[in-house]
Amino acid sequence: MLAAGIIIPKVFHIFGTQEMGQMFSPMHFSVFVAGIYLGTLYGGIIGFLTPLVNSLFGMPMFPFNLIMAFELGAYGFFSGLLMHLLKKLNKGGLVLRIYISLIVSMIAGRIVYALVLFVMGRILAMKVPAPATVWSSVIFGIPGIILQLILVPGIVLALYKTQNR
Repeated sequence: MLAAGIIIPKVFHIFGTQEMGQMFSPMHFSVFVAGIYLGTLYGGIIGFLTPLVNSLFGMPMFPFNLIMAFELGAYGFFSGLLMHLLKKLNKGGLVLRIYISLIVSMIAGRIVYALVLFVMGRILAMKVPAPATVWSSVIFGIPGIILQLILVPGIVLALYKTQNR
């Protein structure tokens, strides 16, 4: 999953622009799949490492690699946690659990993103965007969010089917 989180953005940026990368968030797909399918620990680790390893190849640049490390780490962690909790509570079928985990973790990751911006800007006095910019990134990223809501459940369901889980 970590390799996919590196290769997919690279291929995407070869054929697209930086703005398209921000709009479609190609790094996020493998992190959501990792969290939902592999669980909290691996999802969190893969999410945290993906932007840091990608930054070794040029993007994202500092400080956004750190900001995204916490954001994507939260995506992976919370999507895995929610899948575990919903399964333990026996709430809904697999597809419903995937969608709930995906949507709630999207929200949690954006909250973490805003908190990291706040900490870096206010407490560490770094030059970063204001936490309110999270809303503009969500609006700009709607095409990517829609793609994630379509592709991530399909990928996870295919993985479950191949593993008979």
